[in-house]
Amino acid sequence: MKGYLDAKELESYKKEDLQELAKQLGVDAEGTKKEIAARYAAVEVDIPDDSELTEEDKKVAAEAAAEAAAKAEEEKAAAEAAAKAEEEKKVAGLVKVKVKRRFRDMELNQIKDTGETYTVSRERAAVLEEAGVAAVMAE
Repeated sequence: MKGYLDAKELESYKKEDLQELAKQLGVDAEGTKKEIAARYAAVEVDIPDDSELTEEDKKVAAEAAAEAAAKAEEEKAAAEAAAKAEEEKKVAGLVKVKVKRRFRDMELNQIKDTGETYTVSRERAAVLEEAGVAAVMAE
C-alpha cells in the first residue's frame, strides 16, 4: 500500500533523525526541520498493511497511537485551562494593555518595552492610558 507521512508528526522528530530518513529516501537533507519534513512528507512511501506487520510492529504502533492520543488530550486540557484563565481575568476586571513607549512601571518595579503586552486592572489601565505609555487592547 502506498501513502504519505504526516509533516506535522515528522517535525516532532530530532533534526538528525529527519536528515537520516531523508537520505535513506533520497530527499535533500539540508535546511530546517520544517523544510526537511515537508520534503519528506511529499514523497510517496510504502505503508505496510496490518497483515505485513510483526507483533512487535503492532505493539509499537499501538503505543505510538496511545501516546499521540494522550498528547492531544493534554494539549486540549491546556487550551481549555488557558481559555478559562482568560475568562476569569475578564470577570475579575483585568485587561490587557500594550506598551506604546518604553517606561518603568513603578507599581510593578519593571521596565516595560514598546510593543510588550501585559495584564492589569481596569483602573491601572486607565492610569497608563492617561500617562500615554500604554493602550488597552481590544477584548
